[in-house]
Amino acid sequence: MPGPAQFVMTDRDYAILRGLAMARPAGERGYFDLLQHKLVHSDIVAPEDIDPFIVTMNTQVRYRLGEGRWLEHRLVLGAAREVIGETVSLRSLHGLALLGMRDEQVLDYAGEQGPITVGAVLYQPEADAEIVDYGRARRWGGR
Repeated sequence: MPGPAQFVMTDRDYAILRGLAMARPAGERGYFDLLQHKLVHSDIVAPEDIDPFIVTMNTQVRYRLGEGRWLEHRLVLGAAREVIGETVSLRSLHGLALLGMRDEQVLDYAGEQGPITVGAVLYQPEADAEIVDYGRARRWGGR
């Protein structure tokens, strides 16, 4: 009997991963293997149902690689949205590893720098109700 899923992600984030898998990315060594692992071992939920301590797209997260120093970055889709020193791309091995992880989760994905550890989710768009219904911003209704 299988145990609980290793990762949790929104249906939108899962669709992004499926699109990447269909394109067969030619990135860092191990990227496609980790991508397949994420697709198989994830629970998929609606954006409004995701727990606030799960890393989703555009989440600000504190993490570290191996025994290195703690880093804080926002997880973004790709180079067009990257800001050096402030973001980590989903198209990188580290960015892919972060998606779907939760606070205090450790994942040893065979990275040369050791396992990746999520210290805390500092900001998540879904928790702040900024992303509703596949990324459309919810309109403020006033008081």
